[in-house]
Amino acid sequence: MFKVIVTSVVMILMLQACSMGSKPKPTASIPAWVSQPAADTSAIIYGIGSGFSYNDAKEAALKDITGKLITEISSQSKSEVSQFNASVSRSANQQINTRTIETQLSDYKILQTQKVDGELFMQISMSRSGFIKTSSSRLKELDDKIKGTMRGLSKKTKLQQLISIQDLEPDINKARSLVLLLQAAGSKQNTDKYLAYYNNVNKKSNELLYAVRFNVRSSANVQDFAKHLVTLLQNKKISASLSNTKNADAYIQVSGSIKSSVMFSQHISQLKVRIKISDKNKRVISVKEYESSGSSASDAGSASSSAIKIMGDQFKDNGILESLGLIKSNA
Repeated sequence: MFKVIVTSVVMILMLQACSMGSKPKPTASIPAWVSQPAADTSAIIYGIGSGFSYNDAKEAALKDITGKLITEISSQSKSEVSQFNASVSRSANQQINTRTIETQLSDYKILQTQKVDGELFMQISMSRSGFIKTSSSRLKELDDKIKGTMRGLSKKTKLQQLISIQDLEPDINKARSLVLLLQAAGSKQNTDKYLAYYNNVNKKSNELLYAVRFNVRSSANVQDFAKHLVTLLQNKKISASLSNTKNADAYIQVSGSIKSSVMFSQHISQLKVRIKISDKNKRVISVKEYESSGSSASDAGSASSSAIKIMGDQFKDNGILESLGLIKSNA
């Protein structure tokens, strides 16, 4: 009995020793300024981030600040909705959401950093007034450029006007984003006037798009594709004709070739087109080249029709106006 007790005691002591030997090392604790982040004030916005490199931690902290601004935009977008419509507001908010890094936050300072188990934590502060001042300056530069372009439209043809406004789209998107960020940061200036102006620019662009009259010309061998192109444009409510040359504001010249062959009892047609767009002053706006192929088990004509339809479908998928180079792709 005594031996059993002694043996049991020895086993317990050995288990305790093993347990003590395998006890994990205490892990470093998360800093208090991370677990209990400082509250934002009317003067300062704080951001906290972490990463396994200095740049990753800083980027995450800036994303934290940007996320707060985006949240503020979402809750305060009623000013834009009241002036315009919900779809415009949703579009602007989405542009902000998809360029977290591109907002280029300014006037921020790194307050403190601490490494925990290889992960770097960082706290950043951004001055609201400094950010508002810098962003207002950037907005003014963009706004001056946009308004300068709009003032010069009267000296241009309708098609040139349309292209000029379309070229402004990236700047308008940046300016709209800055306006919304300024509102979120607490700017006291009247920023709604900018949104109203940019909305009018977009309306002007749409009006011009449907006011420009296109005359489509083609060489005989690709005339069937030219007819198909006119149909595609007309389906988009755009004025296009093969015959109206006198009152045209712009010209679409289609040239190219369609070659047929037979392979394994299949008729195959290869369509190549070159599309040149110019205004009534003969200024070339865009030149695009496309290829497609179609096949048919019956005859060459059906294969050619198939190639034309396939190219038309490509235009529809990519956007007929984008395919022609009349407006820029959003991709």
